[in-house]
Amino acid sequence: MKRILYFLITTAGLCACGKDMLNLNDPGNFTPQLFYKTQADMDAAVIGAYGKLRDVYNGHFYFWGEIRSDNTGFYNPSIDKNSVNLLIPVRENYAEVENFWNSLYMAIIAANAILEKADGAVYTDENVKKQHIGEAEVIRALAYFYLARTYGGYALDGKLLGVPLVTRQVGAQAAREMPRATLEDTYKLITGDLADAVQKLPATAPGDNGGRFTGVSARALLGKVYMFMAGYPLNKGTEYYVKAAAELKAVAENSALNLVPSYIQLFNAANKNSKESIIEIQYQSDLSNRTGNAFQSQMLSNAAAAALVPAGDAGSGDNKPAPSLLTAYAAGDPRKSVAFRPGYKDAGGVYRSEAYGHKYWQKLGEEKSSVDNYLNWNTNWKEMRLAEVYLLYAEALVRSGGDKNAALLYLNKIRERARTTSKAEDVTIGVIETQFPDWNTGNPDVTLKDYVLADFASDEAFLLAIENESRVEFALENKRWYDLVRTQRAPQIMPPALAADENTNVTWNDRDYALPIPQNAMLTAPGALTQNVGYVQL
Repeated sequence: MKRILYFLITTAGLCACGKDMLNLNDPGNFTPQLFYKTQADMDAAVIGAYGKLRDVYNGHFYFWGEIRSDNTGFYNPSIDKNSVNLLIPVRENYAEVENFWNSLYMAIIAANAILEKADGAVYTDENVKKQHIGEAEVIRALAYFYLARTYGGYALDGKLLGVPLVTRQVGAQAAREMPRATLEDTYKLITGDLADAVQKLPATAPGDNGGRFTGVSARALLGKVYMFMAGYPLNKGTEYYVKAAAELKAVAENSALNLVPSYIQLFNAANKNSKESIIEIQYQSDLSNRTGNAFQSQMLSNAAAAALVPAGDAGSGDNKPAPSLLTAYAAGDPRKSVAFRPGYKDAGGVYRSEAYGHKYWQKLGEEKSSVDNYLNWNTNWKEMRLAEVYLLYAEALVRSGGDKNAALLYLNKIRERARTTSKAEDVTIGVIETQFPDWNTGNPDVTLKDYVLADFASDEAFLLAIENESRVEFALENKRWYDLVRTQRAPQIMPPALAADENTNVTWNDRDYALPIPQNAMLTAPGALTQNVGYVQL
């Protein structure tokens, strides 16, 4: 495992070739001194930076958004689940603590190279130059946003710290000695990048470049960032909920965007970069360059994987749905059978009751796929979509004392799409529910009816309804834990959830709001990086 500060001083792997965002294949070699000279060079560098995001999402990033929460559990007997769940403190030397940190900084380095080199390159179109700068700013902001939310928090010195802010190429010694910035300054960089990108990026992705970030991508992410700044641990409150609502409203009311009519079709590989898409990480099945995703391998228990995929690839047992998540869905809600399946046929053709994640399956049916397809899916990662904007906007309005009727409207848009989704669009849902008749029965027209304001006795009740809608709408999309932190609901939710779902009693510790700074990052220059509360300073 390479140490993070080695990553901070390298420029390898920055470019990729291709005319559109779906071609993410990296060329074998390039000479940095001869690169970054032309508009075409810079476009290749931008595509390469997008590719670094693909690497982030193909890793185990879901450990920190899903498994850490009450949504899913870690059931791989070959790996210590205490390194992921809240049973004991996460260890500073745990590989995935470091891997996530490293992969995010690799995306930042790629974005920084574009921002440094753009002015020195020869452009034939200044609008393209602005687009490249804006795209790099969104990539960098998204990476720092994950770093801030995952590793930012109260440090051993009592200060509220973010992460080292690498905004340019630096020498080895300077990189090793770079301290953590304050969390305030970390977010200042994020919001500054996004505000500038809003102005520089086109309203829509031009030509055949579907999937590239736009001004809408930047504005929506900025609104989400304000939501997190309003909550824990910065706790900026009402002022920032108002700022979030303003940005999110502009996106929610954008006539170029629409919810995909059917929740089932939303995750279909043939429906990439739809009108609901705001930030979508691009994947393309390619056995030579391995630019597909391995999401499904991360969502099966060992037993389910043995039945559903080729022998010899037993699956990782990650992201097994917690009972409390499965019961959070209203009776008959079609989203439950899109995100999860209740069981599978074993080798003898007998159906076994063991729920597993199904949201990113590429092929219909429960048949075994080939090893190559199983590890090389063609679906994109939905990092941010219009449904999230709707629910964040509704929450911002309630928290800031805004228009509750507007909040109700956008909450109900999500419920309407869910209840009008027809399970008949995926015949395998009907087949599997026939085998498990108690899995998901009920009439969504009744259980997912529109809310009215009289349903909520208080703002708190309104917010809990939005929270649950978000939980079931975005299950397996890496959002739950981060929301529990910003709302400070984690101490209330996690101990009883672990007691019920895993028969484990835990006492909440504020240490668990943030992961530790990785051990190898600290060992490169002992004392340069102040560790978070509850972990060991090196």
